[in-house]
Order: sequence, then structure tokens, then C-alpha cells
Amino acid sequence: MPVVHGPYHLDEFLGSPDQSLRVRAASLGEALDAYQHAFRTRIAPAVGYDGRYFLYLELDSGNEHLIDIHVRRGDDEFCARQDRDLPLQDDDVVVLMAFMAC
Repeated sequence: MPVVHGPYHLDEFLGSPDQSLRVRAASLGEALDAYQHAFRTRIAPAVGYDGRYFLYLELDSGNEHLIDIHVRRGDDEFCARQDRDLPLQDDDVVVLMAFMAC
């Protein structure tokens, strides 16, 4: 089953928040729907970014982030763009990457 890592997932630091979810999903859209339900978020295509990014809204706090979604498949990684129909494989890792400001 694919795994979705949320924008706050930091597996390299002990004690960091874990926003990972193993999902039964055949497509990116199914994986995002399961993630939204589990973590009370809304993930919607962002307008004006050439079909590439999503808006990530935390329903409890109202915080909103621009995210880029990548899929790690074996030794490869690629941008999913806004393709909710993108087929997923059982060992895929879907990474929701928040844009960080310095």
C-alpha cells in the first residue's frame, strides 16, 4: 500500500510530528482523499501555477500552505503535478512538500 507523508513529516528527527499514512489507493486522488479524511485537511489544486501546485488547508487552524506533491517510486522521484488520476503502485511514497520561507 502506498504511503503519504504530510508537509510536517520529519522522519529524520526523533520526536517530530508524524503525518504519515499508509493508504489503500490506486490513484493519487484516492490517496489524497484518504489523507484529508485522516488529518482534517483539504488539498485542492492551486490556480495560477501552471497545473503544478496544491493548496493545503488545515481545517482546525485555518492555516494554508502551498505544497508540491512528488512521488518516490523505487530510486526515482517525480512531480505528480495536479494529476489526481495518476496511478500509484503499492510501494510508492507520496510526499506533500510545503514551501518554506527563510
